Amino acid sequence: AVVSTQSGHYGRDYKVFEEDALAWEDKLNRINSLFDVWIDVQRRWVYLDGIFSGSADIPHLLPVETSRFASISTEFMGLMKKVVKSPLIVNVITINGVQRSLERLADLLQKIQKALGEYLERERAGFPRFYFVGDEDLLDIIGNSKNVQKIQKHFRKMFAGVATITLSEDDSTILGVASRE
Repeated sequence: AVVSTQSGHYGRDYKVFEEDALAWEDKLNRINSLFDVWIDVQRRWVYLDGIFSGSADIPHLLPVETSRFASISTEFMGLMKKVVKSPLIVNVITINGVQRSLERLADLLQKIQKALGEYLERERAGFPRFYFVGDEDLLDIIGNSKNVQKIQKHFRKMFAGVATITLSEDDSTILGVASRE
């Protein structure tokens, strides 16, 4: 759409619509910029919401990041409530400070993601077998560290030939290791 308005600059009748065309070009550029930031914020928020809301242990392991994310989440939800009241995108760009707010949220979410990555790296450094699992799996392992039954599915990624383990009745002792064969 922006390219269409820009290509119209060369038409012979452009001068008649120049003011309107420039206004629409500006609006479309602002919408494009807003969408870029909005999509980034939404993608990061959805990812982090799954982490901070999906496990009871994560808030205890990362209390500062959990608190920061809760604050960001409240602000993001408040902004989305304003957006719902203005369902037309051309009206959304007129919400006071919407671009600045989204850019700030994107920066804060990026910092939380970085802190989370550093935490996972420290965990991997403490137990190198964690390098064999991705971030999602490692978070699942850490978040369910007291529930061996739930984390068994990750063993085969960390230990070649281990499919499952057999535990005592109270899950405190490993009684056996089973391979896929």
